[in-house]
Amino acid sequence: MVTEEYRSIDSEVVRKIEQVYDTAVIFCLQRKTFNSEVLCKAFELDPYTCEELITTMLINGVIGDISDDGEYRVSDNYNHSNYLLAEELKKEEKVKEVTKPTIKLGRYFGFLALVVFVVSVYFLFRSPMSLFIVIPLSLAIVSGVEKIGAVASSIGVIVVCGASIMWVNSASPIFGERYEARVALEEYKDNERKARIEEMNQVSFGEKRLKNSLKDPSSADIRNSRLGKSGVTCGEVNAKNSFGAFTGYKNFIQIGSTTLIDDGSSEFTKEWNEMCR
Repeated sequence: MVTEEYRSIDSEVVRKIEQVYDTAVIFCLQRKTFNSEVLCKAFELDPYTCEELITTMLINGVIGDISDDGEYRVSDNYNHSNYLLAEELKKEEKVKEVTKPTIKLGRYFGFLALVVFVVSVYFLFRSPMSLFIVIPLSLAIVSGVEKIGAVASSIGVIVVCGASIMWVNSASPIFGERYEARVALEEYKDNERKARIEEMNQVSFGEKRLKNSLKDPSSADIRNSRLGKSGVTCGEVNAKNSFGAFTGYKNFIQIGSTTLIDDGSSEFTKEWNEMCR
């Protein structure tokens, strides 16, 4: 690395000096004294480049004295390791300056990726199986952040989440009007299922009460049971009478603990038509 003085020198000369500078300094430190001819010959430099190299070493404090016969003497106070350390610090500062925008951009995309991931998980919870795809893929991409960089990693997570949401939503709606319609349909089906279960429980309870009211509960054969108006149980029953003979299938109405069996009367027919039709 050469000093700021060399900005006005031909770029090719600067490049050549940068290539040989550290090696040339070490060469001179080992010899203690040298002249331009020896230096030019050792590094195969043209006179102009060699002169500029010596000037650079003078500026940087490598050369402490010049004798009358043109011999250069290395300064006793010069420490090349300090020079190298200073140059390394300069390089690090330049790297920091270059990487600052990248770091800021990486943080921005990282935050954006986090927001997209959280929102995606929120919606994908409506289709839980999709989480077994999105979460592992996102973690795999994030684990490679050191290799591909924060920006690329964040963009990868955003793409995975976005594509997953679109794909899942096309198969099973998780947002929008189609999702609202899906939720409404599921609620309707759930209510229907609960209503059927409740009806079955009421009918079963009514059948038990009917059997308990018969002379011979074990002989009862019930069919076409259903729930009538006001929660009564309607159906047909064939059971033995007090003489031990089956009566044949007759309509029945179970109203709470009260059992009504068709006896051919107009009163029963009226109740049946009102409660069970």
